[in-house]
Amino acid sequence: MLPTELSQVEQKDAVNLLYSNVGMGLLVTLLSSAVLVFTFPHEGTQRVTQLIWWGATLATILFRLVDLAYFFFKTRHRDSFAYGRALSRFSFGALTAGALWSIYSVIVVQNNNWAELAITCINVAAFSGGSVTFLSGARKLSMFYCGMLLLPLSVALLLSDQEGYDTLGYLTIAFFFVMVTGASKAARYTSRSIHLKHQNDHLLSHMEQEVVKRTQEIYSLSNIDPLTGLYNRKAFSEKLEYRLQTQPNSKLAVLFIDLDGFKSINDSLGHETGDHVIREVSKRIQQNIEPSDLLCRWGGDEFLLAVEQHEELLENAQEIIDLISIPYLIDGSKLSLGATIGIAYYPQHGSQHERLIQRADMAMYNQKRTKKGRVGVFDESLREQLLREIRLRDHLENAIHRHELFLVYQPIIASETGQIDAVEALLRWRLDDEMIPPDEFIGIAEQYGFIRAIGLWVLGEACLAGKRMQILQKGLGISVNVSIQQLLDDDFPTEVAATLKRTGFPAHCLDLEITESLFAHDKHRLIDNIKRLKELGVQVSIDDFGTGYSSLSVMQEFDVDYVKIDRSFIWTMDTGGRAIVEAVSQIASAFDYKVVAEGVETEDQRRLLTNMGIEYLQGYLFLPPVPEDELMQHLG
Repeated sequence: MLPTELSQVEQKDAVNLLYSNVGMGLLVTLLSSAVLVFTFPHEGTQRVTQLIWWGATLATILFRLVDLAYFFFKTRHRDSFAYGRALSRFSFGALTAGALWSIYSVIVVQNNNWAELAITCINVAAFSGGSVTFLSGARKLSMFYCGMLLLPLSVALLLSDQEGYDTLGYLTIAFFFVMVTGASKAARYTSRSIHLKHQNDHLLSHMEQEVVKRTQEIYSLSNIDPLTGLYNRKAFSEKLEYRLQTQPNSKLAVLFIDLDGFKSINDSLGHETGDHVIREVSKRIQQNIEPSDLLCRWGGDEFLLAVEQHEELLENAQEIIDLISIPYLIDGSKLSLGATIGIAYYPQHGSQHERLIQRADMAMYNQKRTKKGRVGVFDESLREQLLREIRLRDHLENAIHRHELFLVYQPIIASETGQIDAVEALLRWRLDDEMIPPDEFIGIAEQYGFIRAIGLWVLGEACLAGKRMQILQKGLGISVNVSIQQLLDDDFPTEVAATLKRTGFPAHCLDLEITESLFAHDKHRLIDNIKRLKELGVQVSIDDFGTGYSSLSVMQEFDVDYVKIDRSFIWTMDTGGRAIVEAVSQIASAFDYKVVAEGVETEDQRRLLTNMGIEYLQGYLFLPPVPEDELMQHLG
């Protein structure tokens, strides 16, 4: 990245800081080196080496003094490139001085003079500590300078044969890490201080413009949705509440607009395409409202609109839906989208903005559940029902982790022998000491996308339980219900295979139950996934046969193993159900399916079904759904 004008100015300040500290450092260097050379004179060649070192030190000091003068009289008045060269000269001088001190400290270690070594170590430590402050304008230089001073000395001490030198070496290494860390932090602090200084200078010099600009930015961040430019949730709530307080006699309507089908677009085509669609939707809504109306983006694919009540409100709301539903042409692709709207009226449905929004949301939710793409108006009778459903939705998402879900098991009896041939795993939910019926929470799980995780958990728990049950009864089968979302998922057969491998449960003992309603969906994908499941060795059943999408031609295409006759036909065998049961038995025999009769509750039903040739029976006559430990008592 090329440096900006401001970063160049900051660089100049950093270099100025380095040079402003160099004078005191040179004076200390001169005095320290003179003290060492003349207080501890060496003999012979060592004295010559000592004097050569001092001469090199004096030359370095002279070079740095000349560079210091050149900087203050010449460089400071030039462009930023001159500052870059000045930094290079400064770094060369500082590192040369550091190298000379490093060389001298190593020589002193070899001389074995404790007094000279102590003073030298004090000097090196002082220079290292001073560099943390004096060189804080250049982080890498400061850290490298510390290393150049301390590391050679520590290595020389560790390699020395003198007693106690190794301890001093370890202390020097520890001191090195402390100094390097301190140098890094000091340099970062200095850099940040310089940056803030110039930022404040810039702000003060352009105070009026900056205040206006930043005020607008703060307002936008606090009140405007960055994607659509509409009000956000906070701003809409505040403005709606203000209108209710200042215009208490007005009659308003709050419209909760929720997009239908947006999640699939966002998931399949990516967030960029999803953002494009959201922006286009916001523009279309704005085309159909008045300037005085309040419009906001409430959430991901949700919008809120507050308008005056009028006779054509419902028609206008439907027009918004129709406008949103016009196909979107993005990158050459035509995308389809819909919307559902819920409406709450002020003051009929509430006097506070939170309650109006909540009830408009309830009306939308209920309308979406019954028939999407239409306008629904809040009705007080919906309140308790929807609040309960919302409560269940919020709790169901984490019901597995809170150990609220559990399985019970009902045996499937071989009609000829009366023995348990398999068991069906049935899901139950206990929430705050209340048993939630499966018919109530399964639909919620499917609607909000929880069913895949729950279904996979049920499959794993059932297989583990089946493995334990097979200890008492070898070859016992386990039946598990499968939802449409699971069976239409291309990854589902792979997940089943992984679960079987993890639990060690035999594939041929697992029976996956699917309902007839599945046949009305993507038939080719269903056939392909069932085929992949069968290749694993898993068995497949049609559950509740006769109550839904029945077609002999479709049945012929699906390679299943069992047909389960719905209990409603078993309970009405005296009033017409018998003919249906016999017909199903004949159809199953023709397709080589085995038949399971559900809901058997009397001995007469058992005897009649057995005489019809129904292979398997299931119902309260034998055993209701019970926990695993209770079922274990009936096995073996």
